[in-house]
Amino acid sequence: MKKFTICKNKYLDRDVVCYYHQDYVGYQKEGNPDFVNHLKNMTKQYKETDLVEDFIKVCDCASFDIRKIIAEKCFQDAVVCVIPRSKSEKSYSQSQLMFKKAISSVADTLRLKNGTDAIKRVKNTKTTHNWRLENNTGSDPYKGITKDTCVFDEAAINGKNLILVDDIYTKDVNVCEDCLQTLFDLGAKSCIMYVIAKTRS
Repeated sequence: MKKFTICKNKYLDRDVVCYYHQDYVGYQKEGNPDFVNHLKNMTKQYKETDLVEDFIKVCDCASFDIRKIIAEKCFQDAVVCVIPRSKSEKSYSQSQLMFKKAISSVADTLRLKNGTDAIKRVKNTKTTHNWRLENNTGSDPYKGITKDTCVFDEAAINGKNLILVDDIYTKDVNVCEDCLQTLFDLGAKSCIMYVIAKTRS
C-alpha cells in the first residue's frame, strides 16, 4: 500500500490523505490491476459468476489495506463509503455493481460500519472513461455535481470518521475531490480516501 495527498483545489477546501494499493499503468498492460476494470463491467458483457475471481482480488486488496489504515489512524469506528458510479444506480445490472458489493463485504468482514449505500447516484453524469459507453449522457464533472446528482444517508455521514473508497484515482478529474467536499459539507468528522489503483501522474 502506498500513500499520497489529494491537494486542496477549487473542488476541495482542504488536503486529504489518500492510500492506494498499486499503480494503474493501462488496461491489459503488464502488472495492471485489470480486475477493477472487469468489475466495472461497462458494457454488461460479464455475469456475476464470471467476476468471482476479480471480486475476490478486490476484497483481498481492500481488506488488507483498510485493516492497516484503521490501525494507523485509530479508525476502528470508521464508516466505509463508496463513490457511486457515474450513472443512476438503477440503470446498472447487478453484475455491474460488483465493486460496491466487494467493498460492502470488506466493511462487514472488518466489522466496520457499512456505509456503502450512504451515497447513491440518482441522476446520470458523464463517465470519465467515455470510450467505454455508447450513450454517455449527463454532465461533465463540475463543482457541486455530487450534491446535485446523488442522495445521501446523512445519519451515516454527519459526525463520522469516513473511509471513502473508489476503484481508480486520476488526478485532475475531480470526481473524488467533489465527493470528499460533499461529505465534509454534510458534517463528516474526517475523511480518508482509499483506492485500489492510482494512475501515474
